[in-house]
Amino acid sequence: MDTTLNRTNGRFGMADDAALPRAWPHERPDYASLDAAVQGEAARWNVPGIGVAVYHQGEVTATATGIRSIATRMPFTTNTISQIGSISKVFTTTLVMTLVEEGKLDLDEPVVTYVPDLVLADERARDALTLRHLLSHSGGFEGDRFLNYGRGEDAYERSMREMDTLQQWFQPGELCSYCNVGFYLVPLIIQRVTGEVPEDLMRKRIFEPLGMESATFYAEEAITRDHAIGHNLGDRLNGPSIARPFVIGGRHVNLCGHIMTTPSDLLKFARLHIGDGEFEGTRIISAESAAVMRTPSIDYGPPHRAFGQGWSVYSPPGLTTIEHTGGTIGFRAYLVVVPERDYAIAIVTNSDTGMNAMQSIEAWAMQHYLEASRPVPQPIERTDAELDALTGTFVRHDGRFEITRDGKRLRVKQTAIDERTGEESDEDGFLLVAVESGERPIFRVPEGPGLGMLIDFIELPTRDAPDVDRLLMRMGGRLAARQGDPAETAGKSKTRASAAKRNPGRKRG
Repeated sequence: MDTTLNRTNGRFGMADDAALPRAWPHERPDYASLDAAVQGEAARWNVPGIGVAVYHQGEVTATATGIRSIATRMPFTTNTISQIGSISKVFTTTLVMTLVEEGKLDLDEPVVTYVPDLVLADERARDALTLRHLLSHSGGFEGDRFLNYGRGEDAYERSMREMDTLQQWFQPGELCSYCNVGFYLVPLIIQRVTGEVPEDLMRKRIFEPLGMESATFYAEEAITRDHAIGHNLGDRLNGPSIARPFVIGGRHVNLCGHIMTTPSDLLKFARLHIGDGEFEGTRIISAESAAVMRTPSIDYGPPHRAFGQGWSVYSPPGLTTIEHTGGTIGFRAYLVVVPERDYAIAIVTNSDTGMNAMQSIEAWAMQHYLEASRPVPQPIERTDAELDALTGTFVRHDGRFEITRDGKRLRVKQTAIDERTGEESDEDGFLLVAVESGERPIFRVPEGPGLGMLIDFIELPTRDAPDVDRLLMRMGGRLAARQGDPAETAGKSKTRASAAKRNPGRKRG
């Protein structure tokens, strides 16, 4: 079937031949070299700067292109540090494993053992929650909260004290829903059991043994170095603008998503996991701990996708990668590791459209270094009745998504909601094409800023009426519940968190 979308100004909409040159790219050229791939994808996706490093069978190749900032026009080099966003979570999980080995933490011990003053909206979930749930994004509570709790020593405590206002979507371990807030809680646990500053412990146990001299959590350190500035693209014709503020939230986000480093230093961390916990003769975690991290713990929805501890695990036939993406304000990053093939690639960009460029560069590199490729879910045709059964208005605490049928596809209209003010703002809509799937319906964005993003629909028993299902949509790993179904208020969290706008290709985490 035809999966090409009509486009106007690079956005989904009515066909306009005059606007087609402005459209988002679709097919990637077969570049002659890594340098050409990086330069070409930066141009195709209007990304100001990209840095890439590849490790393969003992050799490291690094390259970069573009500029650090449209304000300074200084070059983006292989020494430029960028925010790696949620790749920080894999570092944090590795740090946790060092404490597990020392007997200070247990992945399956209830979290309240370490944080007895934790309160969740659902008492049953509070009692069942473990570190294993937090590290695999299966804790069940709403995961996006981007308030600023300051930079003081009490930032982690302050964040924890408001977790009782988070919507409990499901019981721990029941599903996987991407959860930043769970990784706000982890450093508090580390702080409680060690009595040390989590950031200092990360530097001592992870950064320094790996020789990651560029790595930092702090903007005041980054500003003294060759650092990039984040950008938002918006209208492709007008080009990127500087993204503000420089970082998300306060100190409580540090171990969740504030690490800044270079691609080459990020590869040192990847090599630690290729080496089953050992890097250049220095053992940081045991081989058993490294295996626990990369062992699938819970299904993530799309085919062949699961979460281990910290790592996202991708295992189609003939290929297994451990990986993680990162997204902050105007930055995107990507780390892909194939331990069995002694291979890893680290990519950083200073643009909110960087994910599209990175995915294309990663696909080129995998083909040319490993002669492998990721299978693309193939379109299928669902009946009108099947499509109609998935339509409706889906809500969560920071957004509303109106899904309608558009021929043999679904159309999504997005509205971001700021709960503090109630202010609403419309965002670009997009179409969805049904693809081959297992137990539940899965759809793919076939073009535009969200190219390749997969969305699935889940029927989940209602808490107060277990024999009655409600329909959830999972987009970008986050859940939204259909209004009119049982428990339709799920997703209308009591949180006072700021609304993080949902946009394909622009998600955080």
